[in-house]
Amino acid sequence: MANSDPDADLKTLLQKLDSKSGLELSPSSINSQITPVLSAFLPSAAPSARSLAHLVISKLVSNARPSPSAVTASSYESSQETATQNLTRLFSPIIESRLSETSLEEIVPALGLFTALFQIDPATASGIFAKDGVVEAIMDVPDLFEGKNGITASQAVAALLSQASGSKPCRPIVQAHSVSWLQDQVRRDTVDPGVRAAAANALTKLSRGTAEDASSDTMSSLGGPATDSTVEDAKRKDDEEQLAKLMKNLIVDSKEPAKPGQPLRGSSQSILDAVEGLAYSSMDANVKESLSTDAPFLTRLFSLVPPPKKHQTGAKPTVNITSEALPPEEKASVALLYGVCVIVLNLVAFRPKLSEEEKQVDRLKRMTKEGARTGGKLADPDAKEAEEPLDLDAAVKRRCKRVLKAGVLPALVSMSYRKESEGIRRALGRIFLSLVDDKENRGKIVQGGGVKALQRIIEASFTSLKEAPAAPPPKKPPSKFDSTAAGGSSSSAKSLDPQDLPAIQALAKLSITASPLLLFGPDASSSLDAVNPLSHLLLNPSSTLLQKFESLMALTNLASLGPVLASRVATQKEPGLGTVLNKTETLLLDDNTMVRRAATELICNLVASEDVWERYTGEKPDGTRSEESDKVLVNRLRLLLAMADVEDVQTRLAASGALAMLSNARDVSRLMLGKMENGAEKTFRVLVDLIAPSHEVDEDENGGDAPPTPEIQSQLAYRGVVCTRMLLTNLTSDADTLKSVVKAAKSTDLGGALVKALSARENAGNQEMLAAGADALKWLIGKGVEIVI
Repeated sequence: MANSDPDADLKTLLQKLDSKSGLELSPSSINSQITPVLSAFLPSAAPSARSLAHLVISKLVSNARPSPSAVTASSYESSQETATQNLTRLFSPIIESRLSETSLEEIVPALGLFTALFQIDPATASGIFAKDGVVEAIMDVPDLFEGKNGITASQAVAALLSQASGSKPCRPIVQAHSVSWLQDQVRRDTVDPGVRAAAANALTKLSRGTAEDASSDTMSSLGGPATDSTVEDAKRKDDEEQLAKLMKNLIVDSKEPAKPGQPLRGSSQSILDAVEGLAYSSMDANVKESLSTDAPFLTRLFSLVPPPKKHQTGAKPTVNITSEALPPEEKASVALLYGVCVIVLNLVAFRPKLSEEEKQVDRLKRMTKEGARTGGKLADPDAKEAEEPLDLDAAVKRRCKRVLKAGVLPALVSMSYRKESEGIRRALGRIFLSLVDDKENRGKIVQGGGVKALQRIIEASFTSLKEAPAAPPPKKPPSKFDSTAAGGSSSSAKSLDPQDLPAIQALAKLSITASPLLLFGPDASSSLDAVNPLSHLLLNPSSTLLQKFESLMALTNLASLGPVLASRVATQKEPGLGTVLNKTETLLLDDNTMVRRAATELICNLVASEDVWERYTGEKPDGTRSEESDKVLVNRLRLLLAMADVEDVQTRLAASGALAMLSNARDVSRLMLGKMENGAEKTFRVLVDLIAPSHEVDEDENGGDAPPTPEIQSQLAYRGVVCTRMLLTNLTSDADTLKSVVKAAKSTDLGGALVKALSARENAGNQEMLAAGADALKWLIGKGVEIVI
């Protein structure tokens, strides 16, 4: 099977496949032409040949399968089934004929091709695996060889079974024919570590996959015979914990990985298999806890992440993790790093917070699961399932601290340079989000380079979105196995996939509790680059309410740095998604008190920008009037006035602060007191309540907002007094408006409220407030309003 120039032969095959001519895709012809592909899976083959072989297989599959855009929705499924049948007829003879041989040079390449086919086209590989006699032939292979050849053959069989265990149709076959052999490889200490790692990986995937299959089939089993699933689950978990312990020890005891450019062999491949297996088994709570408390393991795991190469520090994301364009050693490196990411993510991930609707669905699932276990007797719908203590937030926080102490940050920062890997980027984003959840960790993450790492991850996500081709409308409902369902995004909407948002959310959390000058640079201009991702988090249609809330708070912090940042935030917009300002104003009316508060605080900070000033006052920077109608301006001011009258004290502080600043514009007095319906009466009632409230704050829907403290009340009064002074002294309206203003001042006892505020002990030292109050009282007295002291 040797070839003097295998790369040249493989490239010729690729050229023929690209042109879709010169290569007859039939079982009779392909057998001879695919010889270079098989040769690439020999242990002695060069990495470049193996990479080209993967490309050839991928091209064969893609040519045989119709594009979703090329067929109608009604014929899509049938066309895919036909393609699977054709590909099975194409590859099955190649694999089966060589499995019947007794030569290592014939069998190992066939197993390698079979393994690659599982990775590239699971449907076809599963069909071949299910054929009569195939799995029996595979399980005969280890007995044909001894010594090094035996290790090579067993390694190839274990790797294939690991892939097959990831396929639902193949799991029952592996369970029936191969599980004993896999268990034997794991139990025996004399077995090569590489074979043990691959076998342990296969058993882990088989165990977890079988459990998931049983869970998904629960509904169909409802009403069947009762099974003691509790005992079975306990045994399964115990077996998985033993496998995890084995794989953990293999990693700790392993030597350094292979050098770049060299094919994975020996300990390097065993590390990769062990990491992949732990990525599955670390979803179990007990395994998570065991791994997080093993400091030598964590140290060794993080040491598997190499420092970034010089060229990576400026590399652009051009290759997806699933791309076959990466050479084998690079693909192995990406797979290893992704496995490390998944393990860390499993250790630090918090349980998702469920909405009320999701809680109901979860309860129904538990009822159904219990019904299947007891032979149709449904569980009590009001019974609460005991939560796993090791999955509670307190336990997760402890694990986060352990991985930080063990040195995870340098590994995370290094992996943030792997911009070509979408999977690594998204896993890193979720890891950082979990780590920054605890405010005590945030300082360490900032000091350890976490902000720059997050910025690299976010930048790569936006670059990938920008370079993504326009996606045609889907011809079929996406399945959970569809790549677009799992990680794609609509390029027409130009919004990041929800899986890319955790990295921005982590950056938002850091921006809320730390000064932007500390995070992004010593001057305000250094923070400009943070506006775009934080704005996108607010505008993205897939963002959760929590993500919107945290983006509002982070943008508020940025806008506080001055007019330049405020202007950038105020004018930020996304094609097809809207503007930050419009979205913020919409959220002023949200049902959630915290979201309303955050939106109001952002508006307050944005008033410093010329754009927002003009939007609310109608006054341009040069003093001329904008084209906005009085009605539009009044509606915006009315909304802020309403926010200054809500029960939440912090929202009132922000809204009254915004009004106090806006009232400096001469036209605002005319708009609020003259153009707004019953404007003087409404405005003065709100201002009086700010200046000298006559009632205590009632309990709100979020658990009760206590009456403002004297310090807070002094701040509210200061804002109210300043606003009152400016509205009155700027009033230049007609006699009717003046008459209504004086009448409203008398009916609301505006003068009495001013006197009460100015005589309050907590306001005695505020000279600006005293001066503003005196001006307002002077205006009222001058218009004939009687002031009772």
